[in-house]
Parts: sequence; structure tokens; C-alpha cells
Amino acid sequence: MSIRTIYRFTLIMVSLLLISGCMTYRYVPAEDSTSPAMGDTSLPVAFQVAPVRVDAHSRVRNHPDWKKIPPTIESALTPQVETLSSESATSQSPYLSMHVENETFKMNWGHFLMYIASIFTLPSSSDMQFDSEMTVNAGGETLFTSRANGSIRGYISVYSPSALFVGKKDPAIASADMANDMMRQHRQALEEWVAVQKQQYDQEIAGKDILEQRQWLIDNPQSLFASEILANLASHTPRRNTLGWHRENVSQFPRYVAFLSEEDALWFVGPDGQRVIDLVDAAKRGTSQSILAAQVETQGPYKPFSDEEIRRLRKSGLSSDLIAAMIRSGAQPSTPAPSVADTARVSRPDGVAALLIPDNSGEYMNPWTSDGVLAEWVDKAINAKMGSAVGSAAGAYAASKALDNVPFVGGFLGSKVGKKMGHSAAISASGGMDYIRQTSDQSFRSLEDMARYLKAVHGTNSNFQDAIKAADAIYPGLMQSLASAQ
Repeated sequence: MSIRTIYRFTLIMVSLLLISGCMTYRYVPAEDSTSPAMGDTSLPVAFQVAPVRVDAHSRVRNHPDWKKIPPTIESALTPQVETLSSESATSQSPYLSMHVENETFKMNWGHFLMYIASIFTLPSSSDMQFDSEMTVNAGGETLFTSRANGSIRGYISVYSPSALFVGKKDPAIASADMANDMMRQHRQALEEWVAVQKQQYDQEIAGKDILEQRQWLIDNPQSLFASEILANLASHTPRRNTLGWHRENVSQFPRYVAFLSEEDALWFVGPDGQRVIDLVDAAKRGTSQSILAAQVETQGPYKPFSDEEIRRLRKSGLSSDLIAAMIRSGAQPSTPAPSVADTARVSRPDGVAALLIPDNSGEYMNPWTSDGVLAEWVDKAINAKMGSAVGSAAGAYAASKALDNVPFVGGFLGSKVGKKMGHSAAISASGGMDYIRQTSDQSFRSLEDMARYLKAVHGTNSNFQDAIKAADAIYPGLMQSLASAQ
């Protein structure tokens, strides 16, 4: 055989080997995971469902297949999670969310050594590891948490098609397998938890009168069925001392306001300590209503009251000047007046409502609570002079100009080292990150979402500048995001 023939044969074989290489994928469950059958049990509770979030933070290879995996997982999970929602869900229903996150990309060195030892015949592999979490939240409290994890393993063989024997070429197949398996685990854990909650509720509430139900809720504040008891409390209002009954329930269960009728909810409009009923009490004690008017105009918001509501407020002893100050505190140009049932929450423009997560599961905590008042961690930061503005805005005009006065350029302490020290000091002054999360009942996925929402919803608040500077000390970059927010 001539040298030329040997050369041609070698060239053909090398070419065949080169084009025979491939990359495939397979779902690898966690070692301790189980794969229960997917249940179709109808859950005895109506959930609000948040959009599924899938985040990939690891340094994933630039191969286009790897980049397809996170969106494929999201599209596979979304319809399954949405089946847990219900048409009967209301704004007071528990909130269910699911988050899948990838932080590591791990090379399997054992496979790599085999790959070398086999002269590149056996495939090498690496894992994209995912952790998933399903939570149920209500009233700012996390009632249920389920966790599951797994990996998408990628096999690569350069000089042989061996990877085809251990995986599939389409990464969507492995991604869907992982999404379905995680969902099965979460669904089983959720069904078991709901069943226990339902059994406890039925056994312990059966035959109890309304006062016993209230005491049970005091003893079991994180019950999944708390809303049912709150609705019962609101519907069993006594004929005598109606307002006293509502005040006592609101003091025990802040969410109780949402179950009141328009007529009864009127007395609980406004921030804590300065609700309508608090102003009525202060006026009866002899506090100057002119002073009260000055306070509420800068510390609202309240709401525009109807003629009938104004008549009732005046009948309770409030002056026209005080009522007018309350109306001005909550006025928003071109914004329709909210219903009384919604007055415990700040009015939210439709375009930005979707940016808000109605619990503390996001990465960035809202400086304001769902009641429209500053969160406790913001108050602590302002009181400690961490990031607070010098002075405060006075009157509606100054409040509307608050954004113009926020110094968007410049650091907290003026240098990179200073910024780092200032950030740590601000977190400490605010009570620590755990305290910040615990005292927040709303959050955001990103600084951009946070900036857009705060600018649209709270931009005219008189305490906006102080709150934003305090929040920027915790979440550096918020001010810059506000500057570019639309």
C-alpha cells in the first residue's frame, strides 16, 4: 500500500471522527429526591399565583444550547403553577410563588479523566445545578416553603458519537424533565401541607362561636384559612359597639380591614396612629384640629371622600379644615379615587402594578408597607441619620419636587472604601438584613422595577426623599435607577 493511499485513508478516518462528535443533555435528580406521581387533587384553598422566576447566575458556557435551558424551564413550569390558582382567588387570598435559581456550573472531573484515558472516545460531562423553592405567603408572613434541586448534565464527545448513548441532543427535553420532577415534588409537599392545615382547621373550628374562632386565630395566626375566620368576624358584627368590635379586630389582625364594608372601613383609612378613628379620638381629647390638619397633610395618604363620607366625618366631630387636609394628603393628579376597601394600600398605577411582589420574597424590599407607611427598617435608618435627607419637604409643592432634589450623583461617603463601609453601617443601622426582610411585606425583583414603582406610586410623598436616600444606602444604585426610571 502506497504512502499516498495510507494518507488518504487516514484523512478520511480523521474527518469522520471529527464530524461524529456531539453534545447531549440529561436531567440528573438530586440523590435524595423522590419522584411522586403528579396529583390532580383540587386544593381546598384559592391561591393568587406569581409569575415563575428562573435565574441563572453561574458562568454558563457560551454554547447556545446552555442559554436555552433557563427560558425552557420557565415555559415548562408556568402552566403547571398557574393550575394552582383559582378564579375565586381575591386580593386577600394566600400568595403562591415559585423561584428556580442556578448558581453553579460544575465540571465532573471523573468523567473528564475517563475522557482522556479513553483517548477522547468516552464523553466528558459538566452539570448546571438548579435549586427551586415554592412558597405560600399571606399578610407578609411565609406560611409554607418547599425546596427541590437537580442538575442538567451536558455530555460532550469530540471524536466519537458516544454522547448520544447517555443523553438527548435537545436540551429542552432535559429541562422539561427537571421542571416536571421539581413540580411533582413541590405539588406533593403542598398538598400534604394543605391537607394538614385543613384537617386542623376543620377539627378545631367545628362548633366554635365567633369569639372562640377569634381566639383560635390569635393562637394560630399563620393558618392557611385565616381569611375565612376574618370574613366571619366581619360578617358577625354585633349591633352594639360595632366600632369597638372592629377596632379590637384590627388591632389583632391588620388584614381584617379588607373584609369590612365600605361604611365601616372608612374609620380605618390612613396611616397607623393617624387613622380616621385615631383623629376622632384625638379631637375628642381636645387636641387642636389645626395641628392635626398640619400633621395629616404631610403624613398621609388618606383619600378623596364622598359627600356622604364627609357628612359622617363631620358628624363624628372632625372639622372641615381637617377633612380637607386629609383629602389633599392623598390627592394624585388624574388618578381615580380608590374604594374604601383599598385604602389600606397606596394607589397603584396600572402600568407599574405588575412590578411589585406582594410579599418579601423578592431581592429588594419596598421602603413602604402595604398600608402606605414607611417600613420599620426605614424609620430606624432615618432616625440613625443613615442616608436621610437634611430637612424635609414641606407642603404638596415641595413634595412634588422631591425627585428634583435627590442628589443622584455622588456616593454615600465619597469613595469606594467609604461606600463599602457606609453600606455596612446602613444595614446595621436599619437592623440587619434579616430585620429588613422581616419588617417588609412587599418587594421587587430588580432595582429597575423598584425605581419605576417607587417613582410612580410614592414620588409625591413628602417623605419620599428621606426614604429613598435611606433605601439607597441599603441597595446602592437605587438613586441612579430612579434618575433613569420612566
